[in-house]
Amino acid sequence: MAAPAMVHQHGRARRAVIAAVACAALFVLGACSSVDRVTNNVSKPDDVAIGQCVQVRSADGDKSNVEATKAECDADGMTFIASQVVPGECGEYENYLTFPDTSDRLCLMPNFVQGQCYEIPQSAGGSLVDFKNVDCNADAGAEAAIYRVETDGGGSLECAEGQVKATYDKPEPRVFCLASLSGG
Repeated sequence: MAAPAMVHQHGRARRAVIAAVACAALFVLGACSSVDRVTNNVSKPDDVAIGQCVQVRSADGDKSNVEATKAECDADGMTFIASQVVPGECGEYENYLTFPDTSDRLCLMPNFVQGQCYEIPQSAGGSLVDFKNVDCNADAGAEAAIYRVETDGGGSLECAEGQVKATYDKPEPRVFCLASLSGG
């Protein structure tokens, strides 16, 4: 009878080893995911390469306090392209992120897609989190307007009469021609 008791204990030991290995694998997977999330955070201007995309969300529900993470440019939701890092002002249509401990700004160009519609803030109090990819029939929020990207192209692109021409010089010359569907 001693032999079956040993087999039973051996089964327990085997299950304990399997459980320990599974826990270790989950820990390593979780740690790798955590490291990936940390390295995707944009907490200073040089955390993102010029031309790379970022997504912006509000921190703790406060639109004036935002968090940015690196993202694929074709990711779901609104993305912005890092266009330049400057100690002063960004270009006319560029938005920007500021960071603690530096006066440098990370200038951002909206990553608009031709044929898509966007809700764009129209007031000085607007935030990067107020930019949204929306249905073209959506109603604009307060102090925002809905625009459809009619065309986009190189820096010499001319827009049709009545369209808004948003011009960006960096990271490479680019123009978006926007048709207002509501508001502005």
